[in-house]
Amino acid sequence: MRGGLTQRGKAWRLFAAGAVIAALGYGTVLGDDDLFPFGPMVQFAFSIPPDGEIKSLHLQAETVTGARVEIPIEPYYVGIRRAELEGQLSRYLAQPSLLQSLADAHERIRPNDPRLTRLIVITRVITLEDRRPAGTKDVERVSWVVR
Repeated sequence: MRGGLTQRGKAWRLFAAGAVIAALGYGTVLGDDDLFPFGPMVQFAFSIPPDGEIKSLHLQAETVTGARVEIPIEPYYVGIRRAELEGQLSRYLAQPSLLQSLADAHERIRPNDPRLTRLIVITRVITLEDRRPAGTKDVERVSWVVR
């Protein structure tokens, strides 16, 4: 048995490498986080100091049952993705009534879930000490009483 790659093997590897490089190039120039790993994953493009804070946006709701629940910020729960809510947060802060569309989408998409009576957008803050979680607090950013 000879020790090298055949012409066909070399061509296949060259094609595969070219396809990966082309996908990375496209994702980097024109893509967004939805194309990860072939597009940028910008939320990992920064570092947090060892004694810093990690902040993340969450959506909570009060229901007709009186429970306060976490609602995933996903199209199959409220019709939008987390990045969309984060990108439009200033609009929601200025006009809390825009949260009504999330409640309407939730009722349409998940009709068997308890009806929502109030939506609350929070920022969850995890405090780090020497890179380890030392405490968590939720900061209410905006809320809306569902019609």
